[in-house]
Amino acid sequence: MVVSAGPLSSEKAEMNILEINEKLQKKQQFRSLQEKCFVTQLAGFLANGQKKYSNIKSWFTLRNES
Repeated sequence: MVVSAGPLSSEKAEMNILEINEKLQKKQQFRSLQEKCFVTQLAGFLANGQKKYSNIKSWFTLRNES
């Protein structure tokens, strides 16, 4: 049995490619959003750590000045 690759299969292949591209773009957008969220959380964590370090440093400075 011979199956011809006519216009219908070409259109179907083109639609599959478009669907795959859409899915990839959505995945990339999701990953980008995840990365932005991670960076924001990391920045907050580091800022909080810096604040704690600053408070400890101030405590030691005040203690040593007394």
